[in-house]
Amino acid sequence: MLQGNTGKNSVTGFDFTGNMTLLVDDIVKTHPFFKHIKVKNILIAMSPSNGNRNGVVAKLRPMLFEGGSRTKTVRRIEYAAPEVMINGTNILYIVYFHLPRFLNHGDQKTKLVTVLHELHHISPLFNGDIRRYSGKNYAHGNSRKDFDSLVSIYTDEYIHATAHPELSIFLKFKYNELKRKYGAIYGDMIRIPRSKNVSFQKPMGNI
Repeated sequence: MLQGNTGKNSVTGFDFTGNMTLLVDDIVKTHPFFKHIKVKNILIAMSPSNGNRNGVVAKLRPMLFEGGSRTKTVRRIEYAAPEVMINGTNILYIVYFHLPRFLNHGDQKTKLVTVLHELHHISPLFNGDIRRYSGKNYAHGNSRKDFDSLVSIYTDEYIHATAHPELSIFLKFKYNELKRKYGAIYGDMIRIPRSKNVSFQKPMGNI
């Protein structure tokens, strides 16, 4: 049974953001690898996908640059990262799930692996940057196979340790199945502004 008594669902639809946030919170509280994550500083968002079954199903958007810096310089131009505040809370990460593609991607465990995969990308310093490995493949390390294997192990450990397995039950459903059950699927959607050019341009002197 889906968690109908959490206040996240109603006759008007299924709250994807609310339910996914509850699941992420349980993952953070259950598995020690993710204990550095502060859920209040993360926004779970929906992003529409096209009808193609192939493609990105989820992605993590860090809100700051390398090392948690608010600014970075590219070709002598300084850029500032956009700031996102929700109810007075500074958002350091946005996790986008592309619907309907994410819900149609594999079985319940496959989707759960995807959730932990995105959380794994969060820096252990929780500073608004991603977890960075040495080398040019800094996002996944030298072996994508090893990365995926590790995330799969973490997923199994979470499944066996959680006291609230009901929180991931909604991942059993395909998009249309969940929509038929609740009438609609809704959640937060946000478009992040581009980084702003904050370079100080010195005034030209008189010729």
